[in-house]
Order: sequence, then structure tokens, then C-alpha cells
Amino acid sequence: MLEDLQKLLNCGKPWAVKRASIANDLIEQYKSGDLAEDEYKELMADLVATDKLNAEADDLNVKSMLIGCIKAAMKL
Repeated sequence: MLEDLQKLLNCGKPWAVKRASIANDLIEQYKSGDLAEDEYKELMADLVATDKLNAEADDLNVKSMLIGCIKAAMKL
């Protein structure tokens, strides 16, 4: 999951890079105890909210990888 997140950070798709960066920050905050579990999950879910993501996503493979990473991270 973290390896795919790193790929997304370097994929060149601004919408994916932005979300991957936010996800990475949220993971670090959650692991350090700065975010409660429910808040963490809510913020992560917001990153892949269908309407927002569909409006920006222009690459189905990158979109799928992003959603997979976020869902996996929500299970930490």
C-alpha cells in the first residue's frame, strides 16, 4: 500500500498527487496519535468521495490505485 502511495506521489497527475500527499500526511498523523480513528477514516473517505474524484480523475488506472491505497490505509 505504501509503495503504491509513493507511486501516486510521482505519477504526474495533479489530482492524484494532491490526494496521495494528503493521504500520506493523514497516515502519519494517525500513526503518531494526532488523529482519532473515526476522524482519520472520515478524512480518508473524503479523499475518494465519488463526485469529487470523478470530476477530476482522467486516468482510470491511477484512480483505481488511489482508491485501493486509501481503502487499505483505512484498515490500519
